Amino acid sequence: DSDESSYFGADPAIDIEKYTNGENADDPTGPVIAAGDDVTWSFVVTNTGNVTLTSIVVTDDELGAIGTIPMLAPQASQTLYAYGTAVAGQYANIGTATGTPPVGEDVTDSDPSHYFGSDAAIAIDKVTNGADGQFILVGDDITWTYTVTNTGNVALSGVYVTDSDDGVSPVYDSGDDNGNGLLDTDEVWVFEATGTAVAGAYDNTGTAYGTGPADEDVSDSDESSYFGADPAIDIEK
Repeated sequence: DSDESSYFGADPAIDIEKYTNGENADDPTGPVIAAGDDVTWSFVVTNTGNVTLTSIVVTDDELGAIGTIPMLAPQASQTLYAYGTAVAGQYANIGTATGTPPVGEDVTDSDPSHYFGSDAAIAIDKVTNGADGQFILVGDDITWTYTVTNTGNVALSGVYVTDSDDGVSPVYDSGDDNGNGLLDTDEVWVFEATGTAVAGAYDNTGTAYGTGPADEDVSDSDESSYFGADPAIDIEK
């Protein structure tokens, strides 16, 4: 007489892959996102074992509860989503999935994701012959100096300066110490323009422009003035 006996060797396992705006950014910096823009996190959960998992709970260490997947057959996947708003600076969070097999202990897996919140900003300080509001003799030379500073947390490209006076054309003078063509966060660029003092009160405005890595355009303006002195005297006797 013979009798067969059998069992099924359960090998439960689970995998989670977390994406930030479509990028599997396990390591920093991850995608660069303008601070204040929308962020979408995708949590792709896969049953990588050989038995069905039930009551799969997905959480995030920063966002909290993401959702529950009632059941996943072996090799099946399901994606859950969470949404937020980008904050400035380096950001990281970790997604975790935990599922229950028919036998044995719960299985779990975690995956990190990152992004960098770009907070692009620029500032300009304009002076006339080293100061503002001073008296300058008519006909004397004038040098307008435009000091441009990166006040954000990312390098700026396409930096240039304009002046409200069409006859004044600021040109780059110095500041790009590493020669990479970007206004880095630790650099100060100087632009200059020259002219000749005219009579009376005069003012013009310099404006600096730049673009952050998340395609955010930034600008800042500053006014400078002088008084063109034209002293004269007359005597009639």
